[in-house]
Amino acid sequence: MANGKKKPGASHRELLVQLRINRSNAAAGDSGANVAASALMSVLVTLDGEPVDDLGASAGNQTSATALPTGWTLRDGFNVRPGGCGVTVTEFGNQGGGLYSIRVVPHVDNAACSWLSGEYVFAVQLAFTRTIDGDTVTLAGGTLGTLTIP
Repeated sequence: MANGKKKPGASHRELLVQLRINRSNAAAGDSGANVAASALMSVLVTLDGEPVDDLGASAGNQTSATALPTGWTLRDGFNVRPGGCGVTVTEFGNQGGGLYSIRVVPHVDNAACSWLSGEYVFAVQLAFTRTIDGDTVTLAGGTLGTLTIP
């Protein structure tokens, strides 16, 4: 945006992104790419109150690293306590109706990584381009969530 004016043809719409994180099986000391060490993020995405359900296909097998679909970003390294590690995504699920799941475990590329007791803060950011009524529209949104490991 230059001089307070939008570029011709460029339009932005905000996605409402809601995130809840369930500790699921994760406990202090758990590690490895397995369900027993995983936490589960639930993400609900809407636009103008309607679910957005085409933001990626399910992927991953819960036992190895998998990439999030294009347009999804999971940020986790900005609030890790001393001695802690970031996370690895092991599964992405499109549950339909605008609901998505992201399964995470402590970073699998470092055998010393495990969950520590305390809080972990995550950011989920989304950015997609769509054609709506003949116009190219950028859909974007994000949210923060907290995981507490006892």
